[in-house]
Amino acid sequence: MLPQLFWFPRQRAVKINQSYIQLLVAAALPECLMRPRHRTSSLPSMIEISFLNDRAIAKVHADFCNDPSPTDVITFRHSPELGEILIGVPTVVGHAKKFHQPVDHEIALCVIHGLLHLLDYDDIDENERRLMHQEQDRLLQYAVSHV
Repeated sequence: MLPQLFWFPRQRAVKINQSYIQLLVAAALPECLMRPRHRTSSLPSMIEISFLNDRAIAKVHADFCNDPSPTDVITFRHSPELGEILIGVPTVVGHAKKFHQPVDHEIALCVIHGLLHLLDYDDIDENERRLMHQEQDRLLQYAVSHV
């Protein structure tokens, strides 16, 4: 069963096409569920996705990761029923420019990255990072080709 996604636009500085991002993520979601990291991995039944400014995500990054800098995505599993994905929109815009990608695709990629974290993918060591990035790129390509 697909989790319910709840979207919260909590930043206004950067104009994004939230409807298009939602379509991309909705297309990728069933594919995500087909490739959990472990047999027992599952997504929470509800996932909150918030778009934040640099100041807000930097505070969360400082409070929970001991790093006061802004970042692109932070993921929390609060319980089996609730997960949370925070997107630092201005940071993601910078990544989109650096990698010559559309901003909305880069934001969708970060949401997919968060979904993979909720499915127990990790990016701490190089092998796991490579696996996770291959999977998120595959999922985004799939979503773009199906929207």
